[in-house]
Amino acid sequence: MIRMSSKIIFTHINYQDNVGDFNCSPFDYYKFPFGIELVHFPYFRDAINGVSHQYLLSYTNRIIIIGGGGLISHKNDTNVHKVIKHLIENNKVILWGVGSNTPLEIDWSILNHKNVLLAGIRDRIHGLNAEYLPCVSCKHSLFDKNSTITKGLGILNHKDYSIDIEGDKLDNSKDLEKIINFISSKDSIISSSYHGVYWSQLLNKKVLYYNNQNPNSKFINLKHGVNVCNSKNYKKLLEISSKSVGLLKESRYLNDIFYTKVVDIIQNLQQ
Repeated sequence: MIRMSSKIIFTHINYQDNVGDFNCSPFDYYKFPFGIELVHFPYFRDAINGVSHQYLLSYTNRIIIIGGGGLISHKNDTNVHKVIKHLIENNKVILWGVGSNTPLEIDWSILNHKNVLLAGIRDRIHGLNAEYLPCVSCKHSLFDKNSTITKGLGILNHKDYSIDIEGDKLDNSKDLEKIINFISSKDSIISSSYHGVYWSQLLNKKVLYYNNQNPNSKFINLKHGVNVCNSKNYKKLLEISSKSVGLLKESRYLNDIFYTKVVDIIQNLQQ
């Protein structure tokens, strides 16, 4: 039986030095008509691994909203998959804009668990027990201030995956407003960051995903496909790349609809 007297838990990976993860929780963009408790996703990991925050092991039979971030991995991923599996097996869960994040085979089977109340996945894959739901960071008001004056190519690094191309550069550990202004001021973007690519698409830019090794599923499964480049072929690929016209409006609309579904589900359970 669900503990309806308890607050609804929101959790996502919100590392300060990864601006995409830090800004991908629906809690930051919507008001919810019920009590909420925020729990840092790695705290669940530490509790499960016996490191700290052991009180979180008593969190069972609760309603947990997980999202966003790249939290669906492969079965042998001990850091992420084990936490998702634990939360779903012991609680009623809603997945909000969660996506895959692995160069290996993705374990989507967890979405079929009876405790998943609703699943919105930022990957575009047919046949899943989930609906397409882009990252909720699209709701940020900064995307409404797109620059009308643009010039040149911008290089947006993931802090752990540098891009070997000369140009005006920034990395994803910076302030969100600085990153959005940077993207907005450019004609095109090359990024090794998921949110760098996604936000560039929202801002109607030509964008390439930079990768010299095995492409990650989180880029491969974007609804609006993106070309994978390296330091030798990026110029040619930029020439043939197209913009994702209307993606910002579409993404916001889908999140608004999902919000309504989430509120209805939880309020019905609370009656």
